[in-house]
Amino acid sequence: MAPAKVLASLVALALPVAALAAPPAETPAAREQARLCERLELEAGAAACRSALALGIGPARRGPVRELLAKQLVRLERWDELADLFREAVRRDPADPEAWQRLGSTLFFALGQPAEAIAALEQAVRLDPRAASARLDLGLALASVRRSAEAVTAIEEASRLAPGLLEARPAARAALEAARAGRPWP
Repeated sequence: MAPAKVLASLVALALPVAALAAPPAETPAAREQARLCERLELEAGAAACRSALALGIGPARRGPVRELLAKQLVRLERWDELADLFREAVRRDPADPEAWQRLGSTLFFALGQPAEAIAALEQAVRLDPRAASARLDLGLALASVRRSAEAVTAIEEASRLAPGLLEARPAARAALEAARAGRPWP
């Protein structure tokens, strides 16, 4: 699956990113930018989302604005900016396993940085040991750096936690088979 599609599905299914720094009071300008963030696409939408966050959108709307920003960054294929958005989420809430997974998945699938991804995904798994998708992503990242035994363990555990998970992921099945055989993947 293409990195954009993988990340788009992660963004669509994931919980909102942790709060970005924002002034305490919501301003009328921030509300207007949030409205534009909801209506505009791509660069204009991303700019409006950033502006709403910087101007001080209220707490109830911060999460949805950040989600819209993440979706726009995926559409724009701005992977470095998406990773920065998720790094900020991890800084703001280091106990959020979803933030760690989103960061790790972005680093691995979009930016091709498996070593950094592994660290983030390991943290996601530590924080939520029952997160099958985090374990699967960790297994794939481990397989890509030829840490075969660890990859097999992570992928098999993901499959145990979520039976049927591998049926919809042919690349994950291929990674598991390669890791079991000690062959490189991908």
